[in-house]
Amino acid sequence: MAQCLLWILLLFLQTWLEEAGNDATLIVVNGILGERATFPLNIQESQQLTSIAWTSKTSVAFVKPGDPGTPPMVTVTHRNYYERIKVTDQNYNLVISDLRMEDAGVYRADINTETNTISTTTKRYHLQVYRRLGKPKITQSFMTSVNSTCNVTLTCSVEKEEKNVTYSWSPLGEVGNVLQVFQTPQNQELTYTCIAWNPVSNSSDSISTQQLCADTATAGSYTRHTGLLSGLAVLFLLVLIPSSVFLLRLCKRGRRQDAVSKKTIYTYITVSRDTQPAEARIYDEIPQSKELPSKEEPVNTIYSTVQYHDKMGKTSTQDSRPPRTSAYEIVI
Repeated sequence: MAQCLLWILLLFLQTWLEEAGNDATLIVVNGILGERATFPLNIQESQQLTSIAWTSKTSVAFVKPGDPGTPPMVTVTHRNYYERIKVTDQNYNLVISDLRMEDAGVYRADINTETNTISTTTKRYHLQVYRRLGKPKITQSFMTSVNSTCNVTLTCSVEKEEKNVTYSWSPLGEVGNVLQVFQTPQNQELTYTCIAWNPVSNSSDSISTQQLCADTATAGSYTRHTGLLSGLAVLFLLVLIPSSVFLLRLCKRGRRQDAVSKKTIYTYITVSRDTQPAEARIYDEIPQSKELPSKEEPVNTIYSTVQYHDKMGKTSTQDSRPPRTSAYEIVI
């Protein structure tokens, strides 16, 4: 039983050593999306090359040397690589153009040479495809200002976040996309620069400390103005609401008075001088007006009493006066 375990351990160790050796010989090739990547073989003319077979997740190409003075013969063995494969004349390096993100992966080249016997040499490559970085953007947040000191948090980012992107800041030398800045009057002339890079490109953006403090002051002024405007708005509402209620009540009172005046009817009663000097009663019937609204109560019968204060029997110059009339009688 112990002997079986020893054999299993030795087999596992041998497999691990082979994999470690393969990883140690893995050549990293970095390419830019849409551009080209070159896999170096560096085959010398003294080597008697017979063929090269390129494979990856699928077969890629098969290469045979041409006649002296002619380019090598290249056969593309998978449609994903049509019109994108080229082999250099001198050292048989493989070039893949118009790189795609799906081209990334491990590539293997089996190189067959012939001296006394045919031998095969294998080279392995790891293709990594990256986008070329655009200009990063610096944003600021958590701005505070106390005793002429600006406390600002700066964040640096690229438009499309990619893998293996590294950020650093100068002149502080900080690593990472976030930087905490404490701006004092003594360092008003500093400029902070964010540098973003990946294995194939780099780009940068800068911001001055004067701009940071100016933005902080603007933010404080904006806050004060906002508070002032809010106070004025509250004061305006406190004045507007009571005024509106008062005007509304006045309008309702005016409407009620108009409604009362519409129900008031004046009648003009004439009394002859020949009437007996006794109390007289006059009956006047007023029909309902057609123009009255249906909801208003109609005026039916009015009883008016007229009393005389002068003696009718005396004759004087006052006989020439016109007949006496009574005052207006208001009936609602």
